[in-house]
Amino acid sequence: MDNIEDIVKSVIGQMAEKKLEDYQKIDRLWMNILNDSEQKHTKILGIKDGMVSVVVDSPAWLYQMNIKKNNILKELQAEIPNIDSIRFRIGKIT
Repeated sequence: MDNIEDIVKSVIGQMAEKKLEDYQKIDRLWMNILNDSEQKHTKILGIKDGMVSVVVDSPAWLYQMNIKKNNILKELQAEIPNIDSIRFRIGKIT
C-alpha cells in the first residue's frame, strides 16, 4: 500500500505537469495566431479555470486585442477546447 504522502506528491506533480503543458501549448498557439507586432505588445500570464490571462502594454493595444478577442479565442479553442475566455489587462511586458 502506498504512503498517502507519496500519492499526494504524485497527484500534485501530475497537475503541475499538465498546467505546464497547457501553458506551453497556448504560448505556441499564441505565437502562430498573432503577427509579430501583436506578439511584441502582449504576453500570456497564465491560464486558470479556462480563462487565459494576457497582459498588453498600452490602452491602444488593449483596444486592438479586444477587437480580435473572439477570433483569437476560436483559434485557441480549436486546439484546446477547455479554454472559455481571454482576459486582457494593461501592464508591463517583460
